[in-house]
Amino acid sequence: MYKDSKQYTVDQQPLDERKLDYYELAVYCAAAKAQEEEFRWDNFIDNLSFICDKFASHIKSNSTSHSGL
Repeated sequence: MYKDSKQYTVDQQPLDERKLDYYELAVYCAAAKAQEEEFRWDNFIDNLSFICDKFASHIKSNSTSHSGL
C-alpha cells in the first residue's frame, strides 16, 4: 500500500490522521444526523445546537474547561 509522504498542516491533514476538536466533532455529527433525515439546514442547525448543549452541560457538570479559557 502506498504511504502519502506529503507534509500537512493541521488544517490540511486527512481527518482520519488527526484528532478533531469538540466543535469539529459536533459539526460532523450534526451533518451525519441531518443526512439521515434527508439533509435540511434546519435539521442540521437543530442537531448542532443539541450536540453543543450536551457538550456544554457535560463540561459544566465536570467543572472542567477543555477550551483552555
